[in-house]
Amino acid sequence: MKNISSIPHFSSKRAQADVPAAAEAFADGHVLAGLLVHEFNNLLTPIVGYAEVAAEALRSGSSSRMYVERIRDAGDRAKRAVERILMSDMWDKGFSSFDAAAAIREILPDLELCIPSSGRIQTNLPNRAVWLDGRAITLQQVVINLCRNAAEAMKAGGTITVNLDNVEQISARGLSSGRLERGEYARLSVSDTGRGISPSFLERIFDPFFTTKSREGGSGLGLALVQRAVGSWGGAIDVHSSLGKGTTFELFLPCSNCSAAEV
Repeated sequence: MKNISSIPHFSSKRAQADVPAAAEAFADGHVLAGLLVHEFNNLLTPIVGYAEVAAEALRSGSSSRMYVERIRDAGDRAKRAVERILMSDMWDKGFSSFDAAAAIREILPDLELCIPSSGRIQTNLPNRAVWLDGRAITLQQVVINLCRNAAEAMKAGGTITVNLDNVEQISARGLSSGRLERGEYARLSVSDTGRGISPSFLERIFDPFFTTKSREGGSGLGLALVQRAVGSWGGAIDVHSSLGKGTTFELFLPCSNCSAAEV
């Protein structure tokens, strides 16, 4: 499961030369939408269907049924994500609102599977709703991608912390990715106690297809997808990392009617 690294590099000069062309293809959206989506959706249909049948055959309340129901629910979320890619609207803001805290709670069982057995995950989520305009599935994929990256950085164990709160930005400032204007934001942070990111790589971590895991199946798309999703909301990302001490990704997503502290 650990196919996305928090410390990207290129395995060869040829791979480095291929990155501009790959990034252009990613920006157009044809790589994912044209080559993968239809087949992926076809594969998910029987997975979800058989999970539903298996769940009905198991005793209600049993741990086995709970696990199968989680497979079914994860498959359903994946199908919804694929359908949005097919409709080419994965990244637009849309007109619906959702509770970000509730969306993260829904995927907590999935996040547990992202971390090594020697690690743990803790969450600090508000008891009140944190409303965002957009789609819950997009935020869920962002959180899962960040937690997978964090887990890859702490194979020897450690702690991943997911925190959600509201802040008011009182003056504009530039961040690692994007510019944060004055206003009210939902602030989502994912922190790990892993090995950290080398300063020489920090400027390139959002580049599409930029990964250390190419020989093990890593796509290098996880952080690029995170950046694209946050940008679609009009948000920004700040990254803090220290070698040997860990990394924190802070995502600032515009919200309305927030009860926020000033930053």
